[in-house]
Amino acid sequence: MQKIKIFVLLVTLLASLINAGVGGKLAGSIHSLDGDAMTGVNVLIEGTPLGTASDLEGEYFIINVPPGTYTVKFQMIGYKIAVHQQVRVVSDFTTRLYSVLEPVALDAQEEVIVTATRPLIQRDATATIRVISADDLIAMPINNFKDVLVTQAGFTADASGGIHVRGGRTKEILYMIDGVIVQDPLEGDFSGTVNQNAIQEMTVISGTFNAEYGQAMSSVVNIVTKEGGKDFHGRFEYTSDQLNPSPYHSPGAFEYLDPDYIDEDTAFVYVDLKESLFDYISTAPDDFYPQALIPLINLPLSGQTSISLGGPFLGKTNYFVSAFYGSEESPLAHGVEVNQDVQLKLSNRLTSKLKLSGLLHSSNRLYQRYSHSWKYLPQNHTYTLKTNDRLALTLTHSLSEAWFYNIHLSTQTVATKTGVQNLTPAQYERPVTDATVYFYSSGTQGTYRDNRSFTNSVNLNTTYNANKYHLIKSGITFARHNLDINTEEEPWLGGTNFQDDTTFTPTELACYVQDKIEFDYLIINLGLRYDRVDPRIGMWEDITRFAIWDSATQNWTAAPVVDAPQQAKWSPRIGLAYPVTEHTVFHFSYGHFFQSPNFNTMTYNAVKDISAALPLVGNAGVKPQKTVAFEVGVKQALSPITRFTATVWSKDIRDLLSTQSFRIISIPVVVFANTDYASVKGVDLSLDRQFGGHFSAILNYSLSIARGNNSSPTAGYFSAYTNEEVPHKEYYLDFDQRHDLAVNLSLSSGTREGPALFGVYPFSNINANILINAASGLPYTPYVDPAIRVEVNSARKPWTYSFDLRIKKHLTLGSLTPALFLEAMNITDHENILVVNSRTGKPFDQGVSGLVGSNNDANLNPAKLGPGRSIKLGLSVGW
Repeated sequence: MQKIKIFVLLVTLLASLINAGVGGKLAGSIHSLDGDAMTGVNVLIEGTPLGTASDLEGEYFIINVPPGTYTVKFQMIGYKIAVHQQVRVVSDFTTRLYSVLEPVALDAQEEVIVTATRPLIQRDATATIRVISADDLIAMPINNFKDVLVTQAGFTADASGGIHVRGGRTKEILYMIDGVIVQDPLEGDFSGTVNQNAIQEMTVISGTFNAEYGQAMSSVVNIVTKEGGKDFHGRFEYTSDQLNPSPYHSPGAFEYLDPDYIDEDTAFVYVDLKESLFDYISTAPDDFYPQALIPLINLPLSGQTSISLGGPFLGKTNYFVSAFYGSEESPLAHGVEVNQDVQLKLSNRLTSKLKLSGLLHSSNRLYQRYSHSWKYLPQNHTYTLKTNDRLALTLTHSLSEAWFYNIHLSTQTVATKTGVQNLTPAQYERPVTDATVYFYSSGTQGTYRDNRSFTNSVNLNTTYNANKYHLIKSGITFARHNLDINTEEEPWLGGTNFQDDTTFTPTELACYVQDKIEFDYLIINLGLRYDRVDPRIGMWEDITRFAIWDSATQNWTAAPVVDAPQQAKWSPRIGLAYPVTEHTVFHFSYGHFFQSPNFNTMTYNAVKDISAALPLVGNAGVKPQKTVAFEVGVKQALSPITRFTATVWSKDIRDLLSTQSFRIISIPVVVFANTDYASVKGVDLSLDRQFGGHFSAILNYSLSIARGNNSSPTAGYFSAYTNEEVPHKEYYLDFDQRHDLAVNLSLSSGTREGPALFGVYPFSNINANILINAASGLPYTPYVDPAIRVEVNSARKPWTYSFDLRIKKHLTLGSLTPALFLEAMNITDHENILVVNSRTGKPFDQGVSGLVGSNNDANLNPAKLGPGRSIKLGLSVGW
């Protein structure tokens, strides 16, 4: 029997699929008052069927515990029941809980209540990891879960809002929901919405991570959603739209700069396109709207509305359902954003060993970004509709207390629709500017896109607690994509007339094995990962020989294509945590991290049309991008409620995606290739003070230097377009932010606290959360003279700063828990400069007059500044 178990374990280890951790481990020991180890003590986690008994050495463990806060009972005949409350379990980590039992008469059922304190230091963390709870997310003054990321050490935002982690490019973050990848395989990012009220826990890993995570070079964000429990519960929340008027919805927004501007045509009149866009969708052809599970609907609401419900359903089945709808005016002269998110999660414990759960998640987003050149004709500018639908089924089988596995089946559909009104490309018209030679007065923007990806994946993973020292994880995943691409650019006479209309079916395979070795004095994470991508896309055998002479037509024509080869990589990972004392832990981690370029870079211009003046061609033969990263750090408890963390890190980045130009005779072509590189180093500092005396604080600071030869993959294309040589040395990258500081302060008052007014305590039951962000300016290349070559990115923009606040007043209304809140962003209305003119370093001063298309109206682009002050009110009700 033992040989059979070993054989099954090995097969499962080798054949199990990747499904990142969504459960934690509870472990510890139990002793009597005399210090003797106690055997056979029952350990039960209330509200769950999870439990175990202590072994001969008084030790116990429970694996696959969903993240959350629990009450844990230790009971044995002849001893008082020890009840530990507020025990927090975190995904992928071990929560240590020790108990001492007191003797009592045999027939007594006396309980000893112990309130657990949240551990200051996660002693088994071998990398930089931040776990953000549901309460933390709800309390912070943020619009969506991604806003939390830029408050973390090592995370920065560029001028366009893209998120960078430790000097990496955008789209280097792996987003997962309940342990399953939710990226768009074409775009390489996650553009969907997740209702904050549906999030149980969010784990953010920056820099280095274990072998169970792949296809990411900078960070992993793993969101665990809520499940329905044994009791009925729910929550409703409404947040208003911005209440204070935007200066860009009326004339005179920039009069403070120069009185001469008053005489210019710089009036801003807000154009609300929401109703128009929904009209375009409703009157479009049947195949216009992406095939979404739950189509985006037009509700007569402004602001954000969220509702969630959970509880028991039909016997052993629990449910959790949430819905979110957001519709907000743009603070600029035009623009719209409508978000919708619906989630249904069912879970059923078939037996004490089997659990089955299903998930339906539909996320839709309709938006139009502000374009200054289309200020007077916004309805002819493009808008984008994105849908992201997932259906998932998970079976969890516990073979024993020490061994379980998950089987996960999922299907995901991502659709991106970009267009003008409900026009077909044949109805597009060449845009024409007015007398300013800047603003468009007729015609349409030239992009049309109808791209859809269908992904089916099967996952199997297993976790085996071999003994008290070894926790072994393993997994394997297989995913098959169906990519339908339909793109057109400038489809009018004299335009580029670029068109892609193709379908591809690439596949991905990955597997890993990982051993977490836990001693009292040392924790080791050892892992090895394998990733393979089969593009199933054609490419020239030699990208430098992209054209051949056709003697029949006496002309050059594109070379024949062959199937691109599979790309496979092995990634070793190691992490160490060394607890010197109970209050001091050192950690070190090192790993190779690979990320395949998104499929857009492989499929672009799939027909290999080289007839344009400077054609850009996708390359299915690009290799995975590689980052070799290491970090070393220390976590130190300064007091029972205060922790300091310092981490030094370095990244060497090679085979970065780029674009490279080639030429045969007079025929140029630009192809995606792995020719870029970068090197980044930095220091992250964090100071955490847990709640004590109604006050908590988190301070995160990062000092980093990011250098490389190109800031984006398409930089090589623009170098070829301007006949500039591709840089062969490192310079400060566009997103090199030297200093980044975030401070999160939380204040709270209890019941009947504060001064009384006629027997009423107006300042009782109040929570206030203050978020302060400050960052040094991003680099830019100053303009001096055409004859003088200036160092790239040798000048700096001004610092940016914001002060955000959320105040909530809790009320009591029977079994309901209503609350009123105020949310204020950028309270000081600080003018954060995002874009500057290269001649002056200022946002609106060109430094010279008489330039074509240059006038006050054209120069005063409000998108060059960050959002101004925004004040909102809201109401929430829990039950």
